[in-house]
Amino acid sequence: MGLTLIDKTTWQLEAANNNANLYRHMLEAHGIPYECSDELFHTTVLPLPFYSSIVTRLPATKPELINDLTRTATFDLYVKDSFADLSLKQFGFNKLFDACWFHLTETVIEDTSGWEQVKTAQQLEHWETAWKASGNLTDRQMFPPALLTNPNMTFWGFRKAGQYTKGFIGNSSDNSTGLSNTFAGALSPQEFRQMAGLLQAWQPSKSIVGYARDETLHCATQAGFESSGNLTVWVKPFSSS
Repeated sequence: MGLTLIDKTTWQLEAANNNANLYRHMLEAHGIPYECSDELFHTTVLPLPFYSSIVTRLPATKPELINDLTRTATFDLYVKDSFADLSLKQFGFNKLFDACWFHLTETVIEDTSGWEQVKTAQQLEHWETAWKASGNLTDRQMFPPALLTNPNMTFWGFRKAGQYTKGFIGNSSDNSTGLSNTFAGALSPQEFRQMAGLLQAWQPSKSIVGYARDETLHCATQAGFESSGNLTVWVKPFSSS
């Protein structure tokens, strides 16, 4: 691989910024306004389902800054604390979950038979149906066909009996390729290596980053991915009182 990074903190920064880029592509596809600084990616309007209103891009963000940006929100508000170093309980937030960033630099050679790149609006519709059926329940269309024309986004699905049974999204940023939105009946280390191989073929000079937790994280590490540091997602339920 062509990219060499020196420590876990640098990998964590890379993964956080790649994730912020995914947010940018998704919100732009839906016409949702946002702001992006060196420190934060954020939107003051309701974001997409499963997306946070704020993503930190640097460690040691001041909790007071988060509170100032969220003080007037009229919906449940989520913050992705990309370095797991925020203290937000004092402002009415609760931890939703902890997860771990990962990265992969080694070149993967794996049989990827059965996988196909999603290229048409109909394929994307079928892919989204399978993605929702895997537990991502929402009535909203999440992946409009315009995303297929974005050169920094790619969708892959594993087709069996005419249906997608596994899938994932890749997004390319300056120095890395993000692996996200994975779904399958039960992901295995081999499937992680297949996904990595497909992304390396798509962006051969870039390392792969992403995040996961629990059994999905275990599968990723068994496949050769290395952990890069922790992240936390916080939630502040809306109260009209």
